[in-house]
Amino acid sequence: MEESKVQSAVRTRLPPCAVRILYNRFVLVGTYDLDKTTGNRTGSIDVFNEQLQLLRSYNTYGAILDLKVSPFEHDLIATAHSTGNVGLWKFMCVSESDDSIELTLIANLQVFDTETLITSLHFSPLDATLLGVTGTSGEAVTLDISLGRPSRKVTVQGGLRDVVENHGSVLSKAHQLECWTAEFAQLPPLQDVLFTGGDDSTIMAHDIRSKDCIWSNNRIHEAGVVAIKCSTSTFRVRQPTSIITGSYDDYIRDLEFRMLGQSIYPGQNVPVAKKLERNLGGGVWRFSECPFESRGSFSSDTLLACCMYNGAAVVKIGSNDPEYFQVVNHLKKGHESMCYGGDWCSDFVATCSFYDKSLQTWNH
Repeated sequence: MEESKVQSAVRTRLPPCAVRILYNRFVLVGTYDLDKTTGNRTGSIDVFNEQLQLLRSYNTYGAILDLKVSPFEHDLIATAHSTGNVGLWKFMCVSESDDSIELTLIANLQVFDTETLITSLHFSPLDATLLGVTGTSGEAVTLDISLGRPSRKVTVQGGLRDVVENHGSVLSKAHQLECWTAEFAQLPPLQDVLFTGGDDSTIMAHDIRSKDCIWSNNRIHEAGVVAIKCSTSTFRVRQPTSIITGSYDDYIRDLEFRMLGQSIYPGQNVPVAKKLERNLGGGVWRFSECPFESRGSFSSDTLLACCMYNGAAVVKIGSNDPEYFQVVNHLKKGHESMCYGGDWCSDFVATCSFYDKSLQTWNH
């Protein structure tokens, strides 16, 4: 298959690892830099236009590992930091006629201790105040981001920072190694479930009401579980009990949980009802759902997959073709290191790779 055509390409100032497209025109990039002398990790939120011209850059005292946009308020941005905190930001277009923007930090929530890296964060698709957060400690928590609490000063990497303590509700069972990702389910009967994946090759399902782990399995994946995508009202709506996973073992998988009834399997290492998989040639690190505006050219059951050392791929799922997972577009050229971040809109795909500081937009 011929690779997709690159539209624009640029080198970022710091290594990029998270990308989100806002309003079909702004590319938000979270960066991560490690000072090998001091061991301090710092980062930035860089805002580009669709031609990848840098508009604004906001330095952060902790490196950014993830960046998400609220599905309820599209001007609300959340960032996950290497210093155990979550940043909440307001994005504002100063002028609709040009690219004048402002990004304002409205809350700095200290979730874990300052030595724990927050590996991912996830807005609930059903509750505008609920955020799921995972950490290198192996823990996952749910946060109520509407809670107003007084701030206090903490020492982080040699400096004093104002934070609001918000440790959230810790899920009762942690991963034995780093917890890399999570995903809120949306459709019944799994609407009260948060899935998590860890470096221990384990995927877990937690009841967010009781915080109990109701199912886990470490025999499906041959390496760490780093990406999870649940069915939604706009993605695989006819498979409400099926989830898609990505792993360091290079495989994308479809896991089906339905038994005879409407409930998820209980217990530990109980096998799933059905498993389908494909090797994508690189660790399947992150997913991004097909944007609504692009549904005319793609099935709603299509994902953008960031495949680490194998660039990024647009994957159609559950087609009638011989391959259940069909790669319909991909890009490797220009990403000479690990492709960690990606997102897409109606006009283009944006992806980034880490050590080569590459940020590209390309045709989907």
